[in-house]
Amino acid sequence: MTDLVKAVFLSYATQDAVAALHLCSGLRDAGIEVWFDQSELRGGDAWDTSIRRQIKSCALFIPLISTNTRARTEGYFRLEWKLAIDRSHLMATGRAFLIPVVIDDSGDSDNTVPDRFREIQWTKLVDGIPTKSFVERVSRLLVAGGDATVVHSPNSVARAAVSPSRRLPLTLRSTWSYSLAAITLTLLIGGTWFFQHRATVPPPTAAYSAEDRRMTFAMLPLQADGEDPIGIQIANATGAATFTSLDENHEWVQLTPQLSVTNALRQFAAPRDLAGSLKVHFLFRGSVTHGPAGYSVTLFVVDGETEHVLGSKSLPIPANAPTLHPPQEEIDHATGMLVYYALESEVARARDKPDAALDVRDLTFRAFVDWGHKSMADDGKGGYMEATELLNRALVLAPDDALALRLTTQINLCDCVEAWSTNSAQQQSIGEMALDRFLSRNPDDPGMLHQKAILYQLRGRFQESLLILDSLLSRNPENSGAVEDKALALLKLGRPNEAAAPATAAYAARDRPGRAALLAAIDYELADYAAAERLAQKAITEMSKAQLRNSNDGTVRLTLIAAAARLHDDTAKKATLSDLVNSVPDLTTLSAIRKWMNPQSNLYGYEPLFEGLKLAGLHD
Repeated sequence: MTDLVKAVFLSYATQDAVAALHLCSGLRDAGIEVWFDQSELRGGDAWDTSIRRQIKSCALFIPLISTNTRARTEGYFRLEWKLAIDRSHLMATGRAFLIPVVIDDSGDSDNTVPDRFREIQWTKLVDGIPTKSFVERVSRLLVAGGDATVVHSPNSVARAAVSPSRRLPLTLRSTWSYSLAAITLTLLIGGTWFFQHRATVPPPTAAYSAEDRRMTFAMLPLQADGEDPIGIQIANATGAATFTSLDENHEWVQLTPQLSVTNALRQFAAPRDLAGSLKVHFLFRGSVTHGPAGYSVTLFVVDGETEHVLGSKSLPIPANAPTLHPPQEEIDHATGMLVYYALESEVARARDKPDAALDVRDLTFRAFVDWGHKSMADDGKGGYMEATELLNRALVLAPDDALALRLTTQINLCDCVEAWSTNSAQQQSIGEMALDRFLSRNPDDPGMLHQKAILYQLRGRFQESLLILDSLLSRNPENSGAVEDKALALLKLGRPNEAAAPATAAYAARDRPGRAALLAAIDYELADYAAAERLAQKAITEMSKAQLRNSNDGTVRLTLIAAAARLHDDTAKKATLSDLVNSVPDLTTLSAIRKWMNPQSNLYGYEPLFEGLKLAGLHD
């Protein structure tokens, strides 16, 4: 902390860590110093001494009150409360020091709360989400040196909007995460200006109208051999899991109730007739087959009007599988890709519309599809610029549109930005403003909370990222994306032994280059150089040329070179070093490599990596 006497101390029960993080982030974003113990202290005597010192010297003490604090009759936070109350007794009348905040429906009659707190007006911030008025009040108190006679508290209790928990819609976070290009400074400034100055425009366009059939789906029963009872069970279980996955992708998908589908199937068999009867554009179908290695489920999406299959995904179920359907994450991934094929079809339908007739959904759908396609076709510049322009237009029509805010966050916080931007903090700023706007209305959305964790990692705030990721995993332990990012956070915090298990679990859940590269980095730090070399080689063979030139993902070649050097594997060392220099010609010295490496890369700043590179023949 740079100025302890102007700091705010947050005191909370462990179970309220996420709410405390919300409040901490909101205050810090306003430039307020916050003492948030889990982000900077580790425990033990030094931890206890530091907390006591901060309570003794901080400007304001904010205790978070909740059903969790009521339930815990013992806890370190109660000592913090006592220390703060003891200090308040030494202060002059009118000095504001204690600012109790209640984060749920707990009432001020709670007899587990100290009398001193109940003598003071509480502020209610649901889930710890700070309101603008609360942040302004804290700022004024800090400026006034705690003089409450200068700062008038609001008469009404501040409340934050709470929306139901939502699932991350499409599992496509990293599909094009490596090859987007630079946007001009004018466009960046324009994007930032939009979020800082809400445009005065016509009323928002409805995201969907009652007659709107875009991205409408019906899930048909999966087919299996009528004489195979296990195959029938697999078809029923997978169909139910697929329906759930589609239903929870509500920002992208409108799903017809199953009862309507059952009734329609009594009258119609042809896909065109079924789609017309149900008034949907797309049908989800599937089949179960049995082979020597076990069962296989094939899901496919059909255009109801043309009866063309737009895409399919096959999911194996080995003979020794623990469940009668593929893992839910595999179903979610397959469903997401099939929904994307339908999205491409909707965008193609809208290509002939006059530009002025494009509504919020046309603009957001096209932004996402064009971002993906054009990032593959060039260095990414066209895809990013066109997507940003389309999303800005969508947000002018509907400033609070959830999908437009989600996509604006995604393309600006994508790690691919680092590959081309000369000032990625500007993209992060745009993404953060969209993220905060979204979370102010949907504070429990797991996908966007995950994006918040990613933002913290981009800014080097790994302990705060870890708090969010642990909260997400407490709700959904099978979220392998959160598991992967937890492993990265632990690695960056210097805890490779703890990072190994989540990294291995994420790799096992879905084998892909980024996860192999992360596990290789962890194995390198654990001095398992043979495993590091093997996993790094696997990641490299699966990465594109653009990925390998990327100063984040491409650093996996440094892991391989250093591991091979320590293993005296001259063949792998020389070949990989040659490939590295051929794709990034300036990387001939250690100083050039240090400058090139992205701060977010797995082994950035890890000196034993550079010792391995020295063994490989690289020098300053």
